[in-house]
Amino acid sequence: MPKGIALITGAAQGLGKAIALRLADDGFDVALNDLPAQADKLLEVVGEIKAKGRLSSSHLADVTVEEQVSAMITEVVQVYDGIDVMIANAGGGQVGQTYGHVGD
Repeated sequence: MPKGIALITGAAQGLGKAIALRLADDGFDVALNDLPAQADKLLEVVGEIKAKGRLSSSHLADVTVEEQVSAMITEVVQVYDGIDVMIANAGGGQVGQTYGHVGD
């Protein structure tokens, strides 16, 4: 019996992956999210969590698109019958100049 169900965004690498693995170590079953471009990395994390004896699944979605987030949450709830912990770890940003040059 799991301690709970956790959903972690941005879980294919870095801090999101570390959080996912820690929650699995702590007894949670873990649903993982990241962008479709990270699908292979996300499946590797799913495998690492399953190797720890916990349930895990991959849910591809862009968390900047509300409809995709809604569909992802619905899917996770259907798979696990609920969500107890949600970690909003996905990061994003824009590259470029954010301010103009200030003269002397």
